[in-house]
Amino acid sequence: MFGKKLILLSVAIISVISFQSCIPDRSPVAPVENTRPKFVKFEFVNNSNLVFPVTGQIKMYFNEKMDLNTFPSNVSVASESGEISGKFSYAPNEDSVVVFTPNGEYNKAEVYEISVHGGVRDIHRNSMISPNDEDIPVTAWFFTEGDYSKNGFPYVFMRDKAEKQIIYRVGKLNEYIDSLYVNATEDDYQTAALEFSPKGEYLWMVNLKTTSGYVTLINPADFTVQNVIQVGLGPTNVAFNDNFAYVCNTTEKSFSVIDLNSYVLTQTYVFSDGFKPKDAVYSTITDKLYFLSSNKKQIKIVDANNFDNQTLLDTVLSDNKGVDIEISANGQYIFIPQKRTDKIAVLDATTDASQVVETGYPNAGDGVTYGDYYYSSFYKYAGSENDGGILKINASTFAIEKVFQFPEEIDQLAITDGGELLYAVTPGDTSLHIIETKTLREISSVKITGSLKYVAVSKRNYLK
Repeated sequence: MFGKKLILLSVAIISVISFQSCIPDRSPVAPVENTRPKFVKFEFVNNSNLVFPVTGQIKMYFNEKMDLNTFPSNVSVASESGEISGKFSYAPNEDSVVVFTPNGEYNKAEVYEISVHGGVRDIHRNSMISPNDEDIPVTAWFFTEGDYSKNGFPYVFMRDKAEKQIIYRVGKLNEYIDSLYVNATEDDYQTAALEFSPKGEYLWMVNLKTTSGYVTLINPADFTVQNVIQVGLGPTNVAFNDNFAYVCNTTEKSFSVIDLNSYVLTQTYVFSDGFKPKDAVYSTITDKLYFLSSNKKQIKIVDANNFDNQTLLDTVLSDNKGVDIEISANGQYIFIPQKRTDKIAVLDATTDASQVVETGYPNAGDGVTYGDYYYSSFYKYAGSENDGGILKINASTFAIEKVFQFPEEIDQLAITDGGELLYAVTPGDTSLHIIETKTLREISSVKITGSLKYVAVSKRNYLK
């Protein structure tokens, strides 16, 4: 009897165990993380998006650890020249920070934009945005280093329009450094040009006085006056070839010739017909000087080896007198914007034939040339405000390739020796604006306390 009970008990225990083993596991399951990651910020090398190294890394900060595999198809780094590929990694000891490292080098002196799209995911496979939402990427831009930043930076000089003896100096791309007051026994009557000689040794300050004209040669590195040379009466601008400087003396109706080796005045040539030169350029193709008249719609061509060999052109400027004269890098095309018009006259130095380019942008003004391009400022009146801008014009086809528009009148332009940056003076906001030349995008500016006019950029870079 006892044995039978024992058997029944054993069967019962086994049944209970078997029943319990069939009961489903009711312990709670770990929740699936479904919070979308958030982008926090970009971080550039040296905490600056200017003068960016051509192999520089970019950090992207998020609020949680991200899945690196989702980045190549959702992050782009591109410039006008195209997209650059790269690798993605976690920052050391920061798994919520993703680092972009380019494969190879960025192009020099170029604006790049990095874009992070909503398809990047965290390690839980959550994307930044829902597939049903509009994908508006977060972006940032940077400007790469170039010749403008090699072994320092060029100095930029501006002359004060009201305080005519003062020159301001800017360096390190966009930082005001100091100013120079040029002592003189007689103050300048009017603000005239600033120019650099071809080899860049000196900044030339043209001094327009009521009695005699001068040019002041300034060392750009230490801002000291090196020489003062007397020229003709009423000098306004200066042109150069490799051996000589030619100073346009408007009041005296002459030009002065200065030897660039000895910095000695060799002669002053007076136009016997009363031609009043305002500005000039020199063509390496023809070995001739091209003078712009200050008061008439005329161009005077003068043989650089025989000043008496001259040609007067009075059909190049169709609508008005010229406000500036520039020449293409190859010495063939001469650009002359006509006052209060949208027309730029173009003279072919090889044939003396001319044509007119109508830009559609009124009040063409100061210009500069570099390589294949001519850059021309313009401004238009818009109600109570002046709108300015810059045109990038192909120097061979004369087609407008880029337009930069700005809510201030742009007075004067200068370009770096490598052609990578334009410096534009805007008197209305007393600022110097820095514009990269490939896309005409402003990358920085610097405020100057003064009344700004002429601007010149050194041909050399300085470590300071």
